[in-house]
Amino acid sequence: MNATTPSATTPSTVAQNAQIRNALESALLAALVVAVSLWLVLTGDESGGVLRATFGGLGMGVGTIAHLAYVGVALQRAGRAVWPWVIAMVLVPGVSIVAMVLMSSALADAPAAAGEQAPRAE
Repeated sequence: MNATTPSATTPSTVAQNAQIRNALESALLAALVVAVSLWLVLTGDESGGVLRATFGGLGMGVGTIAHLAYVGVALQRAGRAVWPWVIAMVLVPGVSIVAMVLMSSALADAPAAAGEQAPRAE
């Protein structure tokens, strides 16, 4: 049987893929907040050093928690186990990148809209 599954392009699947993509984009934005906050802390000079360090540290903490939460939401919406990934993200740097790449590649393999076929290499 070479029939395609109709559930691969249903509107609910498309909506779910959009939700996963939104969670991944939010996770990337939270990682950007962490990077900017780290830059704020590292490039500080003596003027306003305490205030800069305080806001930089708060930004890194909030951004890290938000990043973990959004990657966890994306994992849950993709139907993957959340807690093993979250524990791995906390213990090993870079695991969130692996999780996001895996989910992004799974989204890229799925058709973008209902009724749309995946491009063929000829």
